[in-house]
Amino acid sequence: MKSALVIGASRGIGRQIALTLGENGYKVCVAAKTVQGSDKLPGSIEMVANEIRAKGGDAFVKKCDVRFEKELKDTVQECLHHFDRLDYAIYNAGAIAWKPVLETPLKQFDLMNEVNVRGAYIMIQEVLPHFLKQNSGKILLVCPPIYNRFFKGKTPYAVTKCGMTILVHGLANELKETGVSVTGLWPATVIESHVTTVQNLPTQYMRTAHIFADAVLKIGQEPTQRLNGQALIDEDYLRSIGMNDFTKYRCDPLSEPPRMMPKQMPSLLVEEENESLSWNKPKL
Repeated sequence: MKSALVIGASRGIGRQIALTLGENGYKVCVAAKTVQGSDKLPGSIEMVANEIRAKGGDAFVKKCDVRFEKELKDTVQECLHHFDRLDYAIYNAGAIAWKPVLETPLKQFDLMNEVNVRGAYIMIQEVLPHFLKQNSGKILLVCPPIYNRFFKGKTPYAVTKCGMTILVHGLANELKETGVSVTGLWPATVIESHVTTVQNLPTQYMRTAHIFADAVLKIGQEPTQRLNGQALIDEDYLRSIGMNDFTKYRCDPLSEPPRMMPKQMPSLLVEEENESLSWNKPKL
């Protein structure tokens, strides 16, 4: 039985990822900062773990505030100790503020940077030696493909999320032929969550978190490194492996939610023959 670590798993997308993995044979470490839910912020790691156990799954909880390096490192190490091995590490923790630069105080930017890209970096540094030693393992970061429209109106947030995407693209070069892969994943549409509930977003604009969790599951089940370095969209990836009917994911059964992501992303690939910069070429 494989094991997975899900960081940021107390509610929303992270909760559903943990539940879906648990229902499909994974032993799951449910990690997040919230150990006790409230009316303002419902959900907790223990509640999610109990849901997994109620369906016959194996789960344990770990409080993890990703702003602190020690808590992240302890989480990974306790997961390894509890399960004896780790096969899949998912970083879903996130801080969000969709504001332009002048409306984003440095303190808020620092928080997003700590929780988003820095937390992901710490998790990767901690799980990677184990994965490389066993010549297998998958890392998944919740981060978007890089394209210009994503920056609009939320540049500070985009800096921290696209920093995670750069980590995916860059680290992939270091992981070639190791048996280990890193992949980014982002939703095609708005996903139902506590935030959308608070904001009273109409259901016709959303899908349930099941679509994202199903994509995470299928990525984890990929038998090769073929997704190493890719930044994927949940719907598009699921279509690529044969799924065509997405009606079951609608929050409103009668309405197909609009995409918030383009269907065609700009390519970031550089042709091999163009990789040498002119200043590296010998002078004639």
